[in-house]
Amino acid sequence: MTDNQENQERPNDIEAMQAALNKANAEALKHREKRDTFRNVAVRLATEKALSQAGLSNPKVAKYLNMSELRVTEAGEIEGLTEQLDTLKEDLPELFGEAKKISGGADAADKREARPSKTSADVLAEQLFGN
Repeated sequence: MTDNQENQERPNDIEAMQAALNKANAEALKHREKRDTFRNVAVRLATEKALSQAGLSNPKVAKYLNMSELRVTEAGEIEGLTEQLDTLKEDLPELFGEAKKISGGADAADKREARPSKTSADVLAEQLFGN
């Protein structure tokens, strides 16, 4: 192969490498966008759960948190959330308190002991016999 032929083939190689690099960059961008979407969903869900556990039922309170400072660890936990919640509790203590019970979600521990109702015959028998 002559030097002239080699020089003519090189631009094609460079163009092919640039095209492959551009394609790889586009694919990497798609993967980063998907990762960020999943990260944002994970952070939002973990934040809502933590707020609920802290006694807040309104997810709008999350607007007081700086979501860009929160990181998902390898264990799936949200790093930085506890610190922000502590700061929020100090700044806005009126938002925190007992979680409200939702009607219809009664627990067995919340029920009073059922007492059998007395019939009129039972009441009369008690009066007569003094039991």
